[in-house]
Amino acid sequence: MKETLNTLKVLAEENRLRIFMALHGQELCVCQIVALLGLAASTTSKHLALMYQAGIVDQRKEGRWAHYQVSREWLRGNSRLAAWLSGELEKSPRMAADCRRLEEIFAMPPEKLCQPQDQCVPDKPVRRRGGKK
Repeated sequence: MKETLNTLKVLAEENRLRIFMALHGQELCVCQIVALLGLAASTTSKHLALMYQAGIVDQRKEGRWAHYQVSREWLRGNSRLAAWLSGELEKSPRMAADCRRLEEIFAMPPEKLCQPQDQCVPDKPVRRRGGKK
């Protein structure tokens, strides 16, 4: 029950729900998430860190980019919650706007998108849940 409560606490915030929806079924680099949310890179990183600590997202590093996606392990244990959230949030005008914005973001070269932020590489080593690099 404690894990469920923690998951619900983490997801009970608009920007983290937006991140969840953006990462559901795809992987994004930090710069793409920053561009989507329109928040400071540090604020976005805090949201991602909370989601990572709760086991909701996984991260991996490739060159200078850190990528995130919804954890497959989390989805296996929370498939009904994920399906319900997705179904409810897809009805939101905010999510429709986020989908349109993601299309614009995908059209940009990652190097150009990440240039102004220079935040795709986190300060700490990137690890998956369970201590794996």
